[in-house]
Amino acid sequence: MSGAAPAPDPLLTRTILLVDDEPANLDLLETVLEGDGFTSLVRTSDARAALPLFEAARPELVLLDLHMPHRSGFEVLADLRARTAPEEHVPVLVLTADATFAARQRALSSGADDFLTKPFQNAEVRLRVRNLLRTRLLLQAQRRARRTAELLDAASRALHASLDGATAAAQLARLLAGPDGGHAVADGCAIDLADDAGALVRAAHAGTADPGSVDPGGADRGTTAPTPDAPAPAAARLVVPMTAGDRVVGRLVLWRDDPTRPFDGDDRQLAVEVARRAAQAVEHARLYREARAATEAREQVLAVVAHDLRGPLTALRMDAELLQEKLAPGSLRPVEARTLARMPATAARMDALIQDLLDAARMTRGTLPVERAPHDVAALVREAAETLRPLAAAQELALEVEGADAPCVAAVDAGRLLQVIANLVGNAVKFTPAGGRVTLGCAADDAEVRLTVADTGPGLAPEQLSHVFGAFWQARHADRRGLGLGLAIARGIVEAHDGRIWVESAPGRGSTFLVALPRAAKGR
Repeated sequence: MSGAAPAPDPLLTRTILLVDDEPANLDLLETVLEGDGFTSLVRTSDARAALPLFEAARPELVLLDLHMPHRSGFEVLADLRARTAPEEHVPVLVLTADATFAARQRALSSGADDFLTKPFQNAEVRLRVRNLLRTRLLLQAQRRARRTAELLDAASRALHASLDGATAAAQLARLLAGPDGGHAVADGCAIDLADDAGALVRAAHAGTADPGSVDPGGADRGTTAPTPDAPAPAAARLVVPMTAGDRVVGRLVLWRDDPTRPFDGDDRQLAVEVARRAAQAVEHARLYREARAATEAREQVLAVVAHDLRGPLTALRMDAELLQEKLAPGSLRPVEARTLARMPATAARMDALIQDLLDAARMTRGTLPVERAPHDVAALVREAAETLRPLAAAQELALEVEGADAPCVAAVDAGRLLQVIANLVGNAVKFTPAGGRVTLGCAADDAEVRLTVADTGPGLAPEQLSHVFGAFWQARHADRRGLGLGLAIARGIVEAHDGRIWVESAPGRGSTFLVALPRAAKGR
Protein backbone atom coordinates (compact mmCIF):
# COMPACT_ATOMS: atom_id res chain seq x y z
CA MET A 1 0.00 0.00 0.00
CA SER A 2 1.60 3.24 -1.15
CA GLY A 3 1.40 6.46 0.82
CA ALA A 4 -0.13 9.72 -0.38
CA ALA A 5 1.80 11.66 -3.00
CA PRO A 6 3.96 14.43 -1.51
CA ALA A 7 2.56 17.94 -1.78
CA PRO A 8 4.06 19.96 -4.65
CA ASP A 9 6.71 22.49 -3.71
CA PRO A 10 5.03 25.94 -3.91
CA LEU A 11 8.35 27.56 -4.82
CA LEU A 12 8.64 25.75 -8.15
CA THR A 13 5.62 27.44 -9.75
CA ARG A 14 6.80 30.97 -8.98
CA THR A 15 7.67 33.12 -12.00
CA ILE A 16 11.32 34.19 -12.27
CA LEU A 17 12.54 36.91 -14.62
CA LEU A 18 16.10 36.49 -16.04
CA VAL A 19 17.84 39.60 -17.41
CA ASP A 20 21.34 39.24 -18.95
CA ASP A 21 22.81 40.54 -22.19
CA GLU A 22 24.63 37.23 -22.82
CA PRO A 23 22.28 34.51 -24.21
CA ALA A 24 24.73 31.85 -23.03
CA ASN A 25 24.30 33.03 -19.46
CA LEU A 26 20.54 32.93 -19.86
CA ASP A 27 20.75 29.40 -21.26
CA LEU A 28 22.87 28.32 -18.29
CA LEU A 29 20.48 29.86 -15.75
CA GLU A 30 17.48 28.21 -17.45
CA THR A 31 19.23 24.84 -17.37
CA VAL A 32 20.12 25.20 -13.70
CA LEU A 33 16.65 26.34 -12.59
CA GLU A 34 14.66 23.95 -14.79
CA GLY A 35 16.86 21.13 -13.55
CA ASP A 36 15.82 22.13 -10.02
CA GLY A 37 12.12 21.91 -11.01
CA PHE A 38 11.20 25.55 -11.71
CA THR A 39 8.57 25.75 -14.43
CA SER A 40 7.88 29.46 -15.01
CA LEU A 41 10.93 31.28 -16.36
CA VAL A 42 10.85 34.50 -18.38
CA ARG A 43 14.08 35.80 -20.04
CA THR A 44 15.44 38.72 -22.00
CA SER A 45 18.88 39.70 -23.25
CA ASP A 46 17.78 43.30 -23.88
CA ALA A 47 17.78 45.46 -20.77
CA ARG A 48 15.24 47.78 -22.41
CA ALA A 49 12.67 44.95 -22.39
CA ALA A 50 13.15 44.17 -18.70
CA LEU A 51 10.57 46.61 -17.39
CA PRO A 52 7.76 45.69 -19.88
CA LEU A 53 8.38 41.99 -19.12
CA PHE A 54 8.32 42.72 -15.39
CA GLU A 55 4.94 44.44 -15.65
CA ALA A 56 3.46 41.77 -17.93
CA ALA A 57 4.75 38.63 -16.24
CA ARG A 58 4.62 39.88 -12.63
CA PRO A 59 7.59 37.76 -11.54
CA GLU A 60 8.23 36.97 -7.89
CA LEU A 61 12.03 37.01 -8.30
CA VAL A 62 14.40 38.80 -10.70
CA LEU A 63 17.92 37.59 -11.61
CA LEU A 64 19.72 40.66 -12.95
CA ASP A 65 23.07 41.33 -14.62
CA LEU A 66 24.69 44.73 -13.93
CA HIS A 67 26.75 45.70 -16.98
CA MET A 68 24.62 45.58 -20.14
CA PRO A 69 24.37 47.74 -23.30
CA HIS A 70 21.58 50.32 -23.70
CA ARG A 71 20.68 50.23 -20.00
CA SER A 72 22.69 49.20 -16.98
CA GLY A 73 21.43 46.83 -14.32
CA PHE A 74 21.47 49.72 -11.86
CA GLU A 75 18.98 51.62 -14.04
CA VAL A 76 16.78 48.55 -14.40
CA LEU A 77 16.93 48.00 -10.65
CA ALA A 78 15.83 51.59 -10.01
CA ASP A 79 12.87 51.14 -12.37
CA LEU A 80 11.82 47.90 -10.73
CA ARG A 81 11.89 49.42 -7.26
CA ALA A 82 9.97 52.51 -8.44
CA ARG A 83 7.15 50.31 -9.77
CA THR A 84 6.93 47.92 -6.82
CA ALA A 85 5.08 48.82 -3.64
CA PRO A 86 7.31 48.36 -0.58
CA GLU A 87 4.99 45.75 0.91
CA GLU A 88 5.11 43.64 -2.27
CA HIS A 89 8.82 42.83 -1.86
CA VAL A 90 9.89 41.33 -5.20
CA PRO A 91 13.47 40.23 -4.45
CA VAL A 92 16.33 40.88 -6.90
CA LEU A 93 19.41 38.66 -7.10
CA VAL A 94 22.31 40.36 -8.89
CA LEU A 95 24.51 38.02 -10.96
CA THR A 96 27.55 39.87 -12.33
CA ALA A 97 31.17 39.43 -13.29
CA ASP A 98 31.97 42.69 -11.46
CA ALA A 99 33.39 41.41 -8.18
CA THR A 100 34.41 44.81 -6.84
CA PHE A 101 33.29 45.96 -3.41
CA ALA A 102 31.91 49.18 -4.94
CA ALA A 103 29.61 47.27 -7.30
CA ARG A 104 28.34 45.06 -4.48
CA GLN A 105 27.77 48.05 -2.19
CA ARG A 106 26.00 50.08 -4.87
CA ALA A 107 23.72 47.19 -5.90
CA LEU A 108 22.67 46.29 -2.36
CA SER A 109 22.12 49.92 -1.37
CA SER A 110 20.00 50.45 -4.53
CA GLY A 111 17.55 47.73 -3.53
CA ALA A 112 19.09 44.40 -4.54
CA ASP A 113 18.48 41.63 -2.02
CA ASP A 114 21.49 39.43 -2.80
CA PHE A 115 24.70 39.54 -4.83
CA LEU A 116 26.53 36.71 -6.57
CA THR A 117 29.59 36.95 -8.82
CA LYS A 118 30.27 35.06 -12.03
CA PRO A 119 31.35 32.42 -12.58
CA PHE A 120 28.98 30.97 -10.02
CA GLN A 121 28.37 27.54 -8.56
CA ASN A 122 25.11 26.02 -9.81
CA ALA A 123 24.22 24.74 -6.34
CA GLU A 124 24.76 28.19 -4.86
CA VAL A 125 22.43 29.80 -7.43
CA ARG A 126 19.71 27.25 -6.63
CA LEU A 127 20.16 27.86 -2.90
CA ARG A 128 20.06 31.65 -3.22
CA VAL A 129 16.95 31.50 -5.45
CA ARG A 130 15.09 29.24 -3.05
CA ASN A 131 16.03 31.35 -0.01
CA LEU A 132 14.85 34.56 -1.65
CA LEU A 133 11.55 33.00 -2.76
CA ARG A 134 10.97 31.55 0.72
CA THR A 135 11.55 34.97 2.23
CA ARG A 136 9.05 36.50 -0.18
CA LEU A 137 6.43 33.86 0.65
CA LEU A 138 6.91 34.37 4.39
CA LEU A 139 6.58 38.14 4.05
CA GLN A 140 3.48 37.68 1.89
CA ALA A 141 1.94 35.35 4.48
CA GLN A 142 2.69 37.81 7.29
CA ARG A 143 1.26 40.73 5.33
CA ARG A 144 -1.82 38.74 4.38
CA ALA A 145 -2.39 37.62 7.95
CA ARG A 146 -2.10 41.20 9.18
CA ARG A 147 -4.47 42.51 6.50
CA THR A 148 -6.90 39.66 7.17
CA ALA A 149 -6.95 40.42 10.88
CA GLU A 150 -7.46 44.12 10.20
CA LEU A 151 -10.23 43.42 7.70
CA LEU A 152 -12.05 40.98 9.98
CA ASP A 153 -11.84 43.48 12.83
CA ALA A 154 -13.22 46.24 10.61
CA ALA A 155 -15.92 43.88 9.29
CA SER A 156 -17.02 42.98 12.82
CA ARG A 157 -17.25 46.65 13.77
CA ALA A 158 -19.23 47.44 10.60
CA LEU A 159 -21.61 44.53 11.14
CA HIS A 160 -22.28 45.37 14.78
CA ALA A 161 -22.67 49.11 14.23
CA SER A 162 -26.35 48.61 13.42
CA LEU A 163 -29.10 46.24 14.53
CA ASP A 164 -30.70 46.52 11.09
CA GLY A 165 -29.55 43.69 8.81
CA ALA A 166 -29.76 45.69 5.58
CA THR A 167 -27.80 48.60 7.05
CA ALA A 168 -25.10 46.28 8.35
CA ALA A 169 -24.92 44.56 4.94
CA ALA A 170 -24.48 47.91 3.16
CA GLN A 171 -21.65 48.90 5.49
CA LEU A 172 -19.92 45.55 4.95
CA ALA A 173 -20.22 45.79 1.15
CA ARG A 174 -18.66 49.25 1.16
CA LEU A 175 -15.84 47.94 3.34
CA LEU A 176 -15.04 45.00 1.04
CA ALA A 177 -15.29 46.79 -2.30
CA GLY A 178 -16.13 50.42 -1.69
CA PRO A 179 -14.46 53.70 -0.81
CA ASP A 180 -14.43 53.12 2.95
CA GLY A 181 -10.72 52.61 3.42
CA GLY A 182 -7.88 50.25 2.60
CA HIS A 183 -9.70 46.97 3.22
CA ALA A 184 -11.07 46.34 -0.30
CA VAL A 185 -10.52 42.75 -1.45
CA ALA A 186 -12.56 42.95 -4.65
CA ASP A 187 -13.70 45.38 -7.32
CA GLY A 188 -17.32 44.73 -6.44
CA CYS A 189 -19.36 43.21 -3.62
CA ALA A 190 -23.01 42.35 -3.22
CA ILE A 191 -24.90 40.89 -0.29
CA ASP A 192 -28.19 39.08 -0.85
CA LEU A 193 -30.48 38.40 2.13
CA ALA A 194 -33.28 35.86 2.38
CA ASP A 195 -36.79 37.29 2.60
CA ASP A 196 -39.63 35.78 4.61
CA ALA A 197 -40.28 33.26 1.83
CA GLY A 198 -36.62 32.22 1.68
CA ALA A 199 -35.90 33.91 -1.67
CA LEU A 200 -32.60 35.79 -1.95
CA VAL A 201 -33.05 39.51 -2.53
CA ARG A 202 -30.20 41.92 -3.13
CA ALA A 203 -29.79 44.04 0.00
CA ALA A 204 -26.47 45.81 -0.60
CA HIS A 205 -24.03 46.53 -3.42
CA ALA A 206 -20.74 48.41 -3.67
CA GLY A 207 -18.12 48.83 -6.39
CA THR A 208 -18.52 47.84 -10.02
CA ALA A 209 -21.53 46.10 -11.53
CA ASP A 210 -21.97 42.42 -10.74
CA PRO A 211 -20.94 40.45 -13.87
CA GLY A 212 -23.23 37.62 -12.83
CA SER A 213 -26.34 39.81 -12.73
CA VAL A 214 -28.69 39.96 -15.70
CA ASP A 215 -29.82 43.40 -14.54
CA PRO A 216 -26.90 45.17 -12.84
CA GLY A 217 -29.16 48.09 -11.95
CA GLY A 218 -31.33 45.75 -9.92
CA ALA A 219 -28.69 45.77 -7.20
CA ASP A 220 -29.93 49.18 -6.12
CA ARG A 221 -33.63 48.53 -6.63
CA GLY A 222 -34.04 45.57 -4.30
CA THR A 223 -34.89 43.14 -7.11
CA THR A 224 -34.46 39.41 -6.82
CA ALA A 225 -30.79 38.48 -6.68
CA PRO A 226 -29.09 36.83 -9.67
CA THR A 227 -28.56 33.10 -9.60
CA PRO A 228 -25.12 31.77 -8.59
CA ASP A 229 -24.77 30.01 -11.94
CA ALA A 230 -25.12 33.16 -14.06
CA PRO A 231 -22.18 33.40 -16.52
CA ALA A 232 -19.36 35.76 -15.70
CA PRO A 233 -16.88 35.41 -18.57
CA ALA A 234 -15.24 38.78 -18.04
CA ALA A 235 -14.35 38.56 -14.37
CA ALA A 236 -13.39 36.38 -11.45
CA ARG A 237 -16.42 35.82 -9.18
CA LEU A 238 -16.77 34.26 -5.73
CA VAL A 239 -20.10 33.31 -4.12
CA VAL A 240 -20.24 32.21 -0.47
CA PRO A 241 -23.47 31.29 1.36
CA MET A 242 -24.32 32.94 4.68
CA THR A 243 -25.76 30.36 7.06
CA ALA A 244 -27.04 30.49 10.63
CA GLY A 245 -27.27 26.93 11.91
CA ASP A 246 -28.88 24.94 9.10
CA ARG A 247 -30.71 27.96 7.68
CA VAL A 248 -29.46 30.04 4.73
CA VAL A 249 -29.89 33.72 5.61
CA GLY A 250 -28.12 35.15 2.57
CA ARG A 251 -24.96 35.06 0.51
CA LEU A 252 -21.83 37.12 -0.06
CA VAL A 253 -20.80 37.79 -3.68
CA LEU A 254 -17.36 39.17 -4.61
CA TRP A 255 -15.90 39.79 -8.05
CA ARG A 256 -12.80 41.18 -9.72
CA ASP A 257 -13.03 42.84 -13.12
CA ASP A 258 -9.64 41.49 -14.22
CA PRO A 259 -9.99 37.76 -15.08
CA THR A 260 -6.24 37.31 -14.61
CA ARG A 261 -6.67 37.96 -10.86
CA PRO A 262 -8.79 34.96 -9.80
CA PHE A 263 -9.69 34.36 -6.17
CA ASP A 264 -7.44 31.81 -4.50
CA GLY A 265 -7.90 29.53 -1.51
CA ASP A 266 -6.93 32.24 0.95
CA ASP A 267 -9.49 34.59 -0.58
CA ARG A 268 -12.19 31.94 -0.20
CA GLN A 269 -11.27 31.28 3.43
CA LEU A 270 -11.48 34.98 4.15
CA ALA A 271 -14.84 35.26 2.37
CA VAL A 272 -16.18 32.26 4.30
CA GLU A 273 -15.20 33.86 7.62
CA VAL A 274 -16.70 37.23 6.64
CA ALA A 275 -19.88 35.47 5.50
CA ARG A 276 -20.07 33.61 8.81
CA ARG A 277 -19.82 36.85 10.77
CA ALA A 278 -22.31 38.55 8.49
CA ALA A 279 -24.76 35.67 8.98
CA GLN A 280 -24.45 36.03 12.75
CA ALA A 281 -25.11 39.77 12.52
CA VAL A 282 -28.15 39.21 10.28
CA GLU A 283 -29.47 36.54 12.64
CA HIS A 284 -28.94 38.80 15.67
CA ALA A 285 -30.79 41.58 13.85
CA ARG A 286 -33.68 39.21 13.14
CA LEU A 287 -33.84 38.06 16.75
CA TYR A 288 -33.72 41.67 17.92
CA ARG A 289 -36.64 42.57 15.64
CA GLU A 290 -38.64 39.60 16.91
CA ALA A 291 -37.84 40.41 20.53
CA ARG A 292 -38.78 44.05 20.03
CA ALA A 293 -42.04 43.08 18.33
CA ALA A 294 -42.81 40.69 21.18
CA THR A 295 -42.03 43.40 23.74
CA GLU A 296 -44.27 45.89 21.97
CA ALA A 297 -47.07 43.31 21.78
CA ARG A 298 -46.66 42.56 25.48
CA GLU A 299 -46.78 46.25 26.35
CA GLN A 300 -49.95 46.68 24.33
CA VAL A 301 -51.51 43.73 26.14
CA LEU A 302 -50.47 45.15 29.50
CA ALA A 303 -51.97 48.53 28.66
CA VAL A 304 -55.23 46.94 27.58
CA VAL A 305 -55.33 44.66 30.63
CA ALA A 306 -54.62 47.55 33.00
CA HIS A 307 -57.33 49.68 31.44
CA ASP A 308 -59.92 46.89 31.33
CA LEU A 309 -59.20 45.64 34.86
CA ARG A 310 -59.02 48.94 36.65
CA GLY A 311 -62.57 49.96 35.69
CA PRO A 312 -64.38 47.01 37.28
CA LEU A 313 -61.83 46.90 40.10
CA THR A 314 -62.60 50.50 41.03
CA ALA A 315 -66.32 49.74 40.90
CA LEU A 316 -65.80 46.72 43.16
CA ARG A 317 -63.89 48.76 45.72
CA MET A 318 -66.48 51.54 45.70
CA ASP A 319 -69.29 49.03 46.12
CA ALA A 320 -67.53 47.47 49.09
CA GLU A 321 -67.00 50.87 50.72
CA LEU A 322 -70.65 51.78 50.07
CA LEU A 323 -71.86 48.57 51.69
CA GLN A 324 -69.66 49.20 54.72
CA GLU A 325 -71.17 52.67 55.08
CA LYS A 326 -74.83 51.72 54.47
CA LEU A 327 -75.18 48.45 56.37
CA ALA A 328 -76.07 48.82 60.00
CA PRO A 329 -73.62 47.39 62.49
CA GLY A 330 -74.64 43.90 63.50
CA SER A 331 -76.76 43.30 60.39
CA LEU A 332 -74.20 40.91 58.93
CA ARG A 333 -73.10 37.54 60.16
CA PRO A 334 -69.43 37.38 61.25
CA VAL A 335 -68.27 35.59 58.11
CA GLU A 336 -70.04 38.14 55.93
CA ALA A 337 -68.52 41.03 57.85
CA ARG A 338 -65.03 39.57 57.51
CA THR A 339 -65.51 39.03 53.78
CA LEU A 340 -66.75 42.56 53.27
CA ALA A 341 -63.84 43.96 55.30
CA ARG A 342 -61.31 42.11 53.12
CA MET A 343 -62.69 43.39 49.84
CA PRO A 344 -61.10 46.90 49.83
CA ALA A 345 -57.71 45.50 50.83
CA THR A 346 -57.93 42.80 48.16
CA ALA A 347 -58.92 45.39 45.56
CA ALA A 348 -56.02 47.61 46.63
CA ARG A 349 -53.62 44.66 46.29
CA MET A 350 -54.92 43.91 42.79
CA ASP A 351 -54.53 47.58 41.85
CA ALA A 352 -50.92 47.45 43.10
CA LEU A 353 -50.24 44.40 40.91
CA ILE A 354 -51.61 46.25 37.89
CA GLN A 355 -49.39 49.21 38.73
CA ASP A 356 -46.39 46.89 38.93
CA LEU A 357 -47.13 45.57 35.44
CA LEU A 358 -47.39 49.09 34.06
CA ASP A 359 -44.17 50.16 35.78
CA ALA A 360 -42.36 47.12 34.38
CA ALA A 361 -43.54 48.04 30.87
CA ARG A 362 -42.37 51.65 31.34
CA MET A 363 -38.95 50.41 32.50
CA THR A 364 -38.65 48.33 29.34
CA ARG A 365 -39.31 51.43 27.25
CA GLY A 366 -37.09 53.60 29.44
CA THR A 367 -40.02 55.91 30.26
CA LEU A 368 -40.45 55.26 33.98
CA PRO A 369 -41.39 58.74 35.31
CA VAL A 370 -39.15 60.18 38.04
CA GLU A 371 -39.62 63.76 39.26
CA ARG A 372 -36.68 64.73 41.46
CA ALA A 373 -36.77 67.50 44.06
CA PRO A 374 -35.06 68.17 47.42
CA HIS A 375 -36.51 65.92 50.14
CA ASP A 376 -35.46 64.79 53.62
CA VAL A 377 -34.75 61.12 52.94
CA ALA A 378 -34.57 60.32 56.68
CA ALA A 379 -38.11 61.64 57.11
CA LEU A 380 -39.27 59.51 54.17
CA VAL A 381 -37.73 56.42 55.81
CA ARG A 382 -39.56 57.13 59.07
CA GLU A 383 -42.81 57.73 57.18
CA ALA A 384 -42.42 54.44 55.29
CA ALA A 385 -41.75 52.56 58.53
CA GLU A 386 -44.97 53.88 60.13
CA THR A 387 -46.97 52.92 57.05
CA LEU A 388 -45.46 49.44 56.77
CA ARG A 389 -45.54 48.38 60.44
CA PRO A 390 -49.06 46.92 60.17
CA LEU A 391 -47.86 44.79 57.24
CA ALA A 392 -45.00 43.43 59.33
CA ALA A 393 -47.15 42.98 62.40
CA ALA A 394 -49.65 40.92 60.40
CA GLN A 395 -46.84 38.42 59.79
CA GLU A 396 -45.69 38.58 63.44
CA LEU A 397 -42.54 40.46 62.54
CA ALA A 398 -40.89 43.49 64.13
CA LEU A 399 -40.11 46.45 61.89
CA GLU A 400 -37.37 48.66 63.31
CA VAL A 401 -35.56 51.80 62.17
CA GLU A 402 -31.86 52.45 62.76
CA GLY A 403 -30.38 55.88 62.06
CA ALA A 404 -32.67 58.22 60.13
CA ASP A 405 -32.45 60.70 63.01
CA ALA A 406 -30.61 63.61 61.39
CA PRO A 407 -32.09 65.39 58.35
CA CYS A 408 -30.65 64.17 55.09
CA VAL A 409 -31.70 66.23 52.06
CA ALA A 410 -31.25 64.79 48.57
CA ALA A 411 -32.80 65.24 45.12
CA VAL A 412 -35.28 62.34 44.88
CA ASP A 413 -38.79 61.55 43.76
CA ALA A 414 -40.44 61.10 47.15
CA GLY A 415 -43.28 58.91 45.90
CA ARG A 416 -40.96 56.65 43.92
CA LEU A 417 -38.49 56.35 46.81
CA LEU A 418 -41.35 55.33 49.14
CA GLN A 419 -42.25 52.74 46.50
CA VAL A 420 -38.67 51.38 46.58
CA ILE A 421 -38.75 51.10 50.38
CA ALA A 422 -42.19 49.47 50.31
CA ASN A 423 -41.05 46.91 47.72
CA LEU A 424 -37.89 46.04 49.68
CA VAL A 425 -39.73 45.78 53.00
CA GLY A 426 -42.55 43.81 51.37
CA ASN A 427 -40.00 41.36 49.97
CA ALA A 428 -38.35 41.00 53.40
CA VAL A 429 -41.71 40.44 55.12
CA LYS A 430 -42.67 37.81 52.53
CA PHE A 431 -39.61 35.63 53.19
CA THR A 432 -38.90 36.21 56.90
CA PRO A 433 -40.41 33.61 59.29
CA ALA A 434 -42.74 34.71 62.10
CA GLY A 435 -40.89 36.06 65.12
CA GLY A 436 -38.18 37.61 62.94
CA ARG A 437 -37.14 41.18 62.38
CA VAL A 438 -36.91 43.63 59.48
CA THR A 439 -34.64 46.65 59.97
CA LEU A 440 -34.74 49.87 57.98
CA GLY A 441 -31.56 51.94 57.98
CA CYS A 442 -30.51 55.32 56.61
CA ALA A 443 -27.09 56.99 56.52
CA ALA A 444 -25.43 59.65 54.39
CA ASP A 445 -22.17 61.31 53.51
CA ASP A 446 -21.36 64.30 51.30
CA ALA A 447 -21.89 62.33 48.07
CA GLU A 448 -24.54 59.68 48.73
CA VAL A 449 -27.53 58.66 50.76
CA ARG A 450 -27.53 54.97 51.64
CA LEU A 451 -30.67 53.03 52.57
CA THR A 452 -30.65 49.47 53.92
CA VAL A 453 -33.37 46.90 54.45
CA ALA A 454 -32.13 43.90 56.45
CA ASP A 455 -34.07 40.81 57.48
CA THR A 456 -33.54 37.68 59.55
CA GLY A 457 -34.88 35.37 56.86
CA PRO A 458 -33.26 32.24 55.40
CA GLY A 459 -30.92 34.21 53.10
CA LEU A 460 -30.01 33.54 49.50
CA ALA A 461 -27.69 31.00 47.91
CA PRO A 462 -24.74 32.49 45.95
CA GLU A 463 -26.19 31.35 42.61
CA GLN A 464 -29.40 33.29 43.35
CA LEU A 465 -27.80 36.68 43.94
CA SER A 466 -27.48 37.55 40.26
CA HIS A 467 -31.18 36.88 39.65
CA VAL A 468 -32.96 38.68 42.50
CA PHE A 469 -33.49 41.91 40.54
CA GLY A 470 -34.76 40.16 37.42
CA ALA A 471 -38.36 40.66 36.37
CA PHE A 472 -40.76 37.80 37.17
CA TRP A 473 -38.07 35.93 39.15
CA GLN A 474 -38.90 34.39 42.54
CA ALA A 475 -36.52 32.72 44.98
CA ARG A 476 -39.18 30.10 45.64
CA HIS A 477 -40.75 28.95 42.40
CA ALA A 478 -43.90 27.75 44.15
CA ASP A 479 -44.50 31.13 45.78
CA ARG A 480 -47.38 33.03 44.19
CA ARG A 481 -47.64 36.01 46.53
CA GLY A 482 -46.92 38.47 43.74
CA LEU A 483 -45.53 38.65 40.22
CA GLY A 484 -41.85 38.82 41.07
CA LEU A 485 -41.68 42.45 39.89
CA GLY A 486 -41.10 44.30 43.15
CA LEU A 487 -37.31 44.11 43.18
CA ALA A 488 -37.04 44.69 39.44
CA ILE A 489 -39.13 47.85 39.77
CA ALA A 490 -37.04 48.96 42.76
CA ARG A 491 -33.92 48.59 40.63
CA GLY A 492 -35.49 50.57 37.78
CA ILE A 493 -36.45 53.43 40.09
CA VAL A 494 -33.00 53.50 41.72
CA GLU A 495 -31.22 53.51 38.36
CA ALA A 496 -33.53 56.29 37.15
CA HIS A 497 -32.12 58.28 40.10
CA ASP A 498 -28.56 57.50 38.85
CA GLY A 499 -28.17 55.27 41.91
CA ARG A 500 -27.09 51.72 42.71
CA ILE A 501 -28.89 48.80 44.33
CA TRP A 502 -27.47 45.44 45.41
CA VAL A 503 -27.93 42.64 47.91
CA GLU A 504 -25.62 40.98 50.42
CA SER A 505 -26.77 37.59 51.66
CA ALA A 506 -25.77 34.09 52.62
CA PRO A 507 -27.84 31.00 53.50
CA GLY A 508 -28.94 31.08 57.14
CA ARG A 509 -27.74 34.67 57.70
CA GLY A 510 -30.59 36.74 56.28
CA SER A 511 -30.39 39.31 53.48
CA THR A 512 -29.52 43.00 53.36
CA PHE A 513 -30.62 45.10 50.41
CA LEU A 514 -28.65 48.32 49.93
CA VAL A 515 -29.55 51.42 47.94
CA ALA A 516 -27.07 54.25 47.25
CA LEU A 517 -28.49 57.49 45.80
CA PRO A 518 -26.49 60.61 44.82
CA ARG A 519 -27.18 63.66 46.98
CA ALA A 520 -27.73 65.84 43.88
CA ALA A 521 -29.23 65.07 40.48
CA LYS A 522 -26.87 65.08 37.48
CA GLY A 523 -26.81 68.38 35.68
CA ARG A 524 -28.03 70.32 38.72
